[in-house]
Amino acid sequence: MKFAKFFLFSVLSFSILNCAELFQSRDKKDNTDALFAALFASPSCGPSAVSGSAGNGTRYLFTGCSGDPTSVLRAFGFTSSGVTFNAGIQGTSLASTIITNASSLSTSGNDSKAGIEITYLMNQGDSLVDALVQSTSSFAGPGVQFSPTQAQWLNGSTPSAFVTTPSIAWTSSVGIEKTVCIEVHKENANAHIFGWSSACNSVNRSAYEFEEEDAVITGFTGDRVGLKINKAVIKSITIYSTVIGTAGSLQ
Repeated sequence: MKFAKFFLFSVLSFSILNCAELFQSRDKKDNTDALFAALFASPSCGPSAVSGSAGNGTRYLFTGCSGDPTSVLRAFGFTSSGVTFNAGIQGTSLASTIITNASSLSTSGNDSKAGIEITYLMNQGDSLVDALVQSTSSFAGPGVQFSPTQAQWLNGSTPSAFVTTPSIAWTSSVGIEKTVCIEVHKENANAHIFGWSSACNSVNRSAYEFEEEDAVITGFTGDRVGLKINKAVIKSITIYSTVIGTAGSLQ
């Protein structure tokens, strides 16, 4: 009997100590992430709050970042693979990626919404930037693929032409910084994907430059923002916490 009591006491003590260590470990990780974020942040590297006619959001500037991209971007809330810092986040193929570690939705629920602004620089004529909005952690979901001369909507890794396209074709953006604004709304389980080839604060929020309504998406269950960066450099990304577009079938 005494042995049973001693054994029970030992098990309980071990469990309590393990729980305490677990919570201390989580607190330590949170504190470490915050410390790293503060350490790596500078006026040209890291997050800052933004507001304007497009609404409110968080802008992540990467032009002044240096050091180990994995550690720096993790401190800012991203997981990265195959990227380096070179006046921004530089990628060499569609295997060069960053993705948010937490939900990046502006509106959650059955009619979820998410919007972002990206400033990028393309290095070659075959450069691509895939922007997945409401993505899973494995880059499944809707988005937009940008090349130097056009935008196409994405179902995961599969691009298709937008039904609504710019009336004036884009001039090549190779070697020139370009800013785009895109948003994805979940509507009746399909995606309403749209955007503009300019900064979000300068767009006509009720008239879209490129648009695809009722896009059928495979695995439309994500809430992240992810970028695939092929022969391009990401200068900044702004993730909006408010809805940008005001036109469409469901608002």
